Amino acid sequence: MFKLVFGKALSRYLFVLVCLTFVSGCVAILPTPDVTQHGDRLVVMETHVRADLTSINGMIKISREFYRHYEDEFDVLVLVYNTEDEIIDQWEPNAKGRWAGVRHAETGTGRNNIDIGRVFGSESRLKGVVQLASPKRILDGCLLHEIMHMWVSRIEVIPTVIAEHWGFSSVGGLLGGFQKDAFLDLGRGKYSAGYFFPHRNVGTIPYSELEMYLAGWIPPAEVPEIWVAEDGAWLSKELTPETLAECEIENGPLAGTLDQNCMIQTDSNGNKIFTASKISTWTIEQIVENLGPRVPNYEHSQKEFRAAFVLVTHPNRSVTNSELEFTDLLIEQFSVKQPISKISFWLGDLSENRHLFNFWEATKGIATLEVDDLQAFRK
Repeated sequence: MFKLVFGKALSRYLFVLVCLTFVSGCVAILPTPDVTQHGDRLVVMETHVRADLTSINGMIKISREFYRHYEDEFDVLVLVYNTEDEIIDQWEPNAKGRWAGVRHAETGTGRNNIDIGRVFGSESRLKGVVQLASPKRILDGCLLHEIMHMWVSRIEVIPTVIAEHWGFSSVGGLLGGFQKDAFLDLGRGKYSAGYFFPHRNVGTIPYSELEMYLAGWIPPAEVPEIWVAEDGAWLSKELTPETLAECEIENGPLAGTLDQNCMIQTDSNGNKIFTASKISTWTIEQIVENLGPRVPNYEHSQKEFRAAFVLVTHPNRSVTNSELEFTDLLIEQFSVKQPISKISFWLGDLSENRHLFNFWEATKGIATLEVDDLQAFRK
């Protein structure tokens, strides 16, 4: 899971698109995919251009086609692709989702102000576009992760070795980091902290206090101190022939490469070890001093959001009725204002029943995401 970074090259590309939008409406430059079904919680869109599934240009084309049919009444567009393996191969290894920031006006968060909504077909409301590699990413934590990039991107909130994520820190949220109660100091600059990733969450968990503050859902006083390994790095095993043979991936698109998790040393409990020489503790007062106060604050910030889901297919992988019904169910469960009903579905290599957090529960009941009655906003 990763967010889409608007670097210099992409910024220039978007600037050209803006100019072309004003001149020609992008009619000839951005041919549109076709909407094939309109539903109460999602629309189905088919594209004949495979690059639309992976490129920035394709994301923009799909968004603009959506707004050709629907009013500008959505905070987030979620583009769900029905071709996971194909997309993952072309994004980057193990990527499951992406975020593209479109509009941001709040201050004191981890984002710069931005407004390129007209490029995506939105005149005033759209804040961002999420791409998910498959419908199952709606409930496995990926969508929660990408939504948090609405407030965390480009501006450093705490020191981190992974930009726009929490790295080797005790934030323990949807954008990475570990849970503080799992932390162990192993001595000589070595540490472990249970099963965690510095750039993403493990399964579905609630948003952390720092994430809740940046989103505008809790006051700063509720954010605890944060332990940070500013130069944290995984401790690699010695590269012996035995280690290389043990860690080589045998099957799948990454066959012949090394499993990076296998290459990391573990403690007596089997948890990965990381090293660091620069340790710091960050308080919310320090964070506010660096970012400025969050405006609007938690009392006046947005807590009710509306999203539109678009299931994107192509002729070689059309959606079946059962897939459409299942995707609709996942969307419903992600947005309900109560804990998710138990759903057994394929998660990675395991199909199991587990507690899954939806948006309402991940925000501790403070924020909601509306997805129903999509047809009420049709032009």
